Amino acid sequence: MADVHLGYRRYNKLSKLGVNQRELDVNLAFQEAITRIISLKPDVTIIAGDLFHAVRPSNSIVTFCFRQLRRLARDTRAPVIIVAGNHETPKRVDTGSVLQLFSEIENVYVAESGYEVFTFKDKGLAVSCLPHTALLDLSTVSLRADDRFAHNILVVHGQVNERWVSDFGGAEVELKALAPHEWDYIALGHVHIHRPVALNAAYSGALEHTSNNIWSEASVGKGFLEVSLPGGKRTFHPLTSPREVVVLEALEVEGLEPQEVMGAIKERLDSIAGGMDGKIVRLEVRGLSRETYRHLDHKELRVLRSRALNLNLDITFASTNPNARSVGQAGKGLLKDQLREFSKSFEVPGASHEEIGSLLESYVARVEAKYEAS
Repeated sequence: MADVHLGYRRYNKLSKLGVNQRELDVNLAFQEAITRIISLKPDVTIIAGDLFHAVRPSNSIVTFCFRQLRRLARDTRAPVIIVAGNHETPKRVDTGSVLQLFSEIENVYVAESGYEVFTFKDKGLAVSCLPHTALLDLSTVSLRADDRFAHNILVVHGQVNERWVSDFGGAEVELKALAPHEWDYIALGHVHIHRPVALNAAYSGALEHTSNNIWSEASVGKGFLEVSLPGGKRTFHPLTSPREVVVLEALEVEGLEPQEVMGAIKERLDSIAGGMDGKIVRLEVRGLSRETYRHLDHKELRVLRSRALNLNLDITFASTNPNARSVGQAGKGLLKDQLREFSKSFEVPGASHEEIGSLLESYVARVEAKYEAS
């Protein structure tokens, strides 16, 4: 598994325990993954980076993680290998990494900064690890499988042959630079979507919706990979715990009266299978005049927002001046429309227009998230 992002926080809603609800959601996903992995009785468990969302997670998150990893190592009686990702790697060497704490647990092995190889003779297994820092100067690393072992696995946290940007700050590397033919399997972390990169390499994806642009990944299942060697058969195990993210079809409301706009919004929200309660929902409302917006029932909108964990009404205001460009909340919608149109005319060899558009929108989402957090 990869990209757990323990300590991830978003939105302002608290759980009954008084902690950020999204932080608790990530904890529950990690706990479910651990329980299900134990039931599979693996020979080794690999966490391919970004176990934590930040360099300095809270004491409660560190304690929770410690207990879950200890349970995993104890109940499987198998090695647990953790590779550092960009999120938990400090910019200063003297800061130290929280990951070293977990190497105190029996059968837990941590590759925190440099290239490391862990060998297990009883399993005929060698696991070579490239944490985030090691990828920054890959030319100094000699990547070779150990012929003394029947199985050789490479673990990498980075952006490998991928145009899909789930997260920023990762090191970019070409697959050929990893000597792919040396390995029985390459376990990849950093991209939050489960997807194959080669016959013997794949991203397991994140355990929850923690990417910069969760809307672009709303329909993608979150979980972990079971890989069988020899042969490299892969089985994706989707989790049941991740909170549902819903992206609704956009509403075109130009020329409608305030009551009609409110009715259209409620009708679109009522169309969500199973209701909107507790979900993360996005609805684009396009062509709304500023005068109509002022006369909407904002009290009722607050009630609707309170039902969802988060309801994002992404509003694009209609411009009275055809040459004018909006800013602020309206501008976000207008800018995204412009990016979509731009991506249709922009050519990148090997990339579809949809992929270009998703990449551009992810950059906008990063800026939005930054100011939402502040």
